[in-house]
Formats: sequence, C-alpha cells, structure tokens
Amino acid sequence: MEVKSRRRYSKEFREDVINMLRIGDKNVPELSRELGICEQVIYRWNKKLGDQSGPNNEKINDQEKEVRELRGKLAEVTEERDILKKAVRIFSKQSSSK
Repeated sequence: MEVKSRRRYSKEFREDVINMLRIGDKNVPELSRELGICEQVIYRWNKKLGDQSGPNNEKINDQEKEVRELRGKLAEVTEERDILKKAVRIFSKQSSSK
C-alpha cells in the first residue's frame, strides 16, 4: 500500500488562494484545477479563513459587493446596447428597401 505524504501550504499561500476566490472570476473547481489542490481543501480553507472578520475582510467584502453590482449593471447595459444595434439594423434595412 502506497502512503501519500501531505502537502503543507503556508498561511500566506492559503490566504492568497482565498483572496483569489473572493476577488477573481474563478470558482473553486477552476482554482483547484489551476493550482493542483483538492477542491475540498479550498472549501475548508475558505470556511476557516473566511470566518475571520476584521477591517481587511470588511473592505474586501465591500469591494466584492461593489464589483458584483457593477458587473450586473455592465451586463444590463451591454444587453440594452445589443438590442439597440439590432433595432437600428432592422430599421435601416426597412427604410433602404422602400
């Protein structure tokens, strides 16, 4: 039977991974594949390190909320722009065919 040795990660590395998860566009499975770390390990780190509250975490949470809101607004405005572009094409075809 083969015994696997456990990899040890520094606290700074774990915090960096959790910050990448919170701020970035990547979810746990994507980070897991990219970094070669088991998903459950990342979930465990997030639970343990995410529960620590402090001024830095509050600032990150506020920034994260703002980023989510802005991404939502951007998606909405982009969709509206695309609809207007289609409408312009439709109306320009109708007016040129007369």
